[in-house]
Amino acid sequence: MSDQRRAQADGDEPEEPAPGLDEPNRSNAMYHRSEERRMLGLLVLICGLVMGGGLALPIVTGARSAPSAIAFGNVSEAHIVEIRNQRGVTVLSGEFRSRVDMLGNTEKDAALTDRQGRAVIGEVEIEIPAPSRENRRAELEVDVIGLPARETFTVVIDDRIVGTFTTDDRGSIDMELQEGEIPARVPEV
Repeated sequence: MSDQRRAQADGDEPEEPAPGLDEPNRSNAMYHRSEERRMLGLLVLICGLVMGGGLALPIVTGARSAPSAIAFGNVSEAHIVEIRNQRGVTVLSGEFRSRVDMLGNTEKDAALTDRQGRAVIGEVEIEIPAPSRENRRAELEVDVIGLPARETFTVVIDDRIVGTFTTDDRGSIDMELQEGEIPARVPEV
């Protein structure tokens, strides 16, 4: 039974077809809308697969995520600095000395000793800008000679990791980091 006949049987007025659309054109328009919906669903499915593949690709290939910005946290009351190897064992450590310069910056430095208590050539320095110097950020400097060559170490201040570095082929490191900076990737060895 057609829509017109159903409407007449119910006592309602028959629905007028949209201007310019007769029965074949109306079903043709409905077919096109149905086709558009299928294409939209297919597009959503393809986009979902591409996004899922993009998220899974680093996991499958073993790629590392981009390093995050360096955050020292509040190091104004820092006391102890440690250099730890890849196994988390402290190989060097030191106690910070603190002084305030003429601009109000706090400078902390620690001479380093090995696990046997012998002094090594190297130190760790932190410079904390005075509160009035809003455009400055805290800086960390690590300068050490005599570590194992081409190994990765972490800098730990009061049991909080604040940086990572890899020694050169002589076992040395001389690096300076600013809080908020994004570190360069550590090369694979």
